[in-house]
Amino acid sequence: MAVLPASVRELRALGANVGVERGAGQGLGIADEAYLSAGADVVPREEILTGTDIVVALRPPGPVAGSGFRRGQVLVTLVTRLGSPLSAPFTARTWCDAGLTVFGPDLVPETEAGAAARPLDVTTSLEELAGYKAALLAADLLDRPLPAGGTPALPARAARAVVVGRGHGARRAERVLRALGAEVRPTDGPPSGLRHSDIVIASVRPGIPHRPRVLVTARALEAMRPGAVIVDMTAGEEGGSVEGVRPETVRRMGQGVTVVGGGRLAERLPRTASAACARHVLALIRRIAPAGKLDFDPAEPALSAVLVTHGGLMFQEHLWRSIVEQTAAAGVP
Repeated sequence: MAVLPASVRELRALGANVGVERGAGQGLGIADEAYLSAGADVVPREEILTGTDIVVALRPPGPVAGSGFRRGQVLVTLVTRLGSPLSAPFTARTWCDAGLTVFGPDLVPETEAGAAARPLDVTTSLEELAGYKAALLAADLLDRPLPAGGTPALPARAARAVVVGRGHGARRAERVLRALGAEVRPTDGPPSGLRHSDIVIASVRPGIPHRPRVLVTARALEAMRPGAVIVDMTAGEEGGSVEGVRPETVRRMGQGVTVVGGGRLAERLPRTASAACARHVLALIRRIAPAGKLDFDPAEPALSAVLVTHGGLMFQEHLWRSIVEQTAAAGVP
């Protein structure tokens, strides 16, 4: 949920009218009455699509055709939540052809080029939460305590953990595992020495439209000790960093290794994740509708970092390049 009752009050203060889909806050335990009290209109989805200038939908909607969107409308959505990385560029092309202006606050690059858009950066917040949850989940599923010694009944050594990746989620997982008493070895490439590891957390997310690279093969799994745990934070419909992983599933693989397909771990902290998303979405709306009405410059650095389509053009180079490459490979002009 990207708009909470507190967000409604701030949007109303900008001079904007706010419509919220009926029952939208139910999953968080937020009743429609809370939105009404904050000043929003609670209406069916069809009225949201046809009667608003800015539509916020964290999960990207389906095909535009027949969906009620209109040319010139603004859509704020998480592009990386599209089901298939390979289909994402073509979905963006559909948005473009329909005349939508689409912003993806999850597209802010971690490089210096994305510095201006940092207040809009949904991904960093969600990755931090996912890394935290990955560490706790691994500790919970592991068949031994993480700290060393303490009593005669505990193992003499600390649990050994490998964290693959250098992003925000990986760093958060490292900090939590160390705080819990594990020995942590970070790496940004295919991990080695897994036969001696108790925990592996994989967090190397590819950019759209690429699939995750397999970093832990079936052979590597066979070499790991029974009872070890792997949490794959990249697992999705197109696979993950662990060979054979399934999204949102816990499986016993290899010689008894527990493998968690945890591509959406932040969603296990729904209230915190929603509050973070709401903060970033509000920052974006303040930039594109500062007085409650659409008024923005697509060339502004903070906006250009997250602008996907506008005025019939695609603004994310990696998306349109993927379309060119995939159509060329298929022999389509």
